[in-house]
Amino acid sequence: MQVKNKAKLKDKNVVVTLIPEDSEDLWYLFNLVKKGDTVQLLTHRNVKKGNQNQITKGKAKMEKILVKLRLLVEEIDYIASDSAMRINGKSLLQQEFVPLNSYHTAEVELNKEISIVKENWDEYDMTLLNDLCSIEKKADIGAVVLQEGVAHVCYVTEQMTVLQTKIEKSIPRKNKEYGTRDLEKAMTSFFNMIIQAILRHFDFDKLKVVILASPGFLARTLYDRLIQECTNLQNSTGSSKETKKFQSVIANKNKILVAHSSTGYLQGLEEVLSDPQSQKKLADTKFLEESEVLSKFQRALNEDDGRAWYGLDEIQKALQMDAIRFLMISDALFQNDDIDIRRMYIDLCETAKSMGAKVYIFSSLHESGIQLNQLTGVAALLKYPVPDLDDSDEE
Repeated sequence: MQVKNKAKLKDKNVVVTLIPEDSEDLWYLFNLVKKGDTVQLLTHRNVKKGNQNQITKGKAKMEKILVKLRLLVEEIDYIASDSAMRINGKSLLQQEFVPLNSYHTAEVELNKEISIVKENWDEYDMTLLNDLCSIEKKADIGAVVLQEGVAHVCYVTEQMTVLQTKIEKSIPRKNKEYGTRDLEKAMTSFFNMIIQAILRHFDFDKLKVVILASPGFLARTLYDRLIQECTNLQNSTGSSKETKKFQSVIANKNKILVAHSSTGYLQGLEEVLSDPQSQKKLADTKFLEESEVLSKFQRALNEDDGRAWYGLDEIQKALQMDAIRFLMISDALFQNDDIDIRRMYIDLCETAKSMGAKVYIFSSLHESGIQLNQLTGVAALLKYPVPDLDDSDEE
């Protein structure tokens, strides 16, 4: 996603002009645009060209033209499987072929500008805007694909693979005089270069999966050396920031998937991503953590042990008691037409975070989000049992 412009208008509203570049950007826009916002975008329209007499007699020619629509948003339709997003609303701009206050549906096109005007860009909006402009925040998968002497460190999103750095190292062959000494020395240096790149580019706390892929056993060797290096260094006397990186790798080593590829170039990564076995392991990586938390919540709910609660009143009471460990909330609640209600849920999340709770925002387009919506869209797993949260405060 490109951000072309951001400006404050005379009426104090703020306009942001964006260019979506892939279907994942459309998902972010779907969450960003709300009923009551104003959008401006180019779209194609079939219009009748000719004089009034020809138009009246039905003899006018139909011609597709490009028009600029400025719409007061009433409905947003997003179909993930078709990578399509449409916005329906009332025209705010009088034009030759677009009467004022007429209703139109415009498709948001990739690589075409769309301007969004809001009275208020709240924290949720700004978080989305920040995320959709950062490949690191959009990526769920980090990957290293390697062979002897060359390695590619990448981010993988749903739509693309983005190369972060390429590592090359001359690897000598073993010879009669020195045996494998030079080879082993060069390979050690090569692995160290890759490990440094992994630590520099990958945030293991945020990524869902890190793929290590290679022909033969190189990927497995890299995994072993990465874990050993981080284990040795996490107790070193380095800076606290570096130590946290090493600890993060150790704590999240279960996220690392070691896979086989026929090459250390990017084609090898495509092999891994298209392999049915790997796909099974990578399934739902974007929502894996949320699904696991929801499963814990459902188990606690079935056991009826007083730790699993859902519903706004119950969650607010638990928050006042500082009892929430995991707060689960549906993104649909942030799309409420009532700004005050939307603000309430944003404040709920911010308060929970400030009290140390882990907040998960579920996508309504995923099965876990659908299940959460069936439970009012907001739920929590508590630190300890709290019975009778659903009791009325009234005497």
